[in-house]
Amino acid sequence: MSSTEDLALEALTDFFDAVEAGICAARQRIKEKMKLEPEPDFDQLPWENKTGGEKGPFQQTSEKASQNSSLWQALKAKLKENKGFWQNQGFKFWFDMQQETVIDRRKIA
Repeated sequence: MSSTEDLALEALTDFFDAVEAGICAARQRIKEKMKLEPEPDFDQLPWENKTGGEKGPFQQTSEKASQNSSLWQALKAKLKENKGFWQNQGFKFWFDMQQETVIDRRKIA
């Protein structure tokens, strides 16, 4: 091999090492971020038990009942991100058919 080829291989190896180090650092930051921001506990919202039709009982909360809290806002944002339906923490969540200021949930069977 010529010295030019040796230099090119050395530069390429250094580049790959730097990329690998960057990927490892990014993975570590993602892991740390996930640990710092756990999923909100939506059980803390004021849920009211309701009787349902064919599908059975469900629970309901609203912007008013939760006093438009940051937890309410987080749940509303999650539902909007997921086109109005979302499953999490053993529940299905959806916007009430009548108004977006009311959210319903039902335990996943």
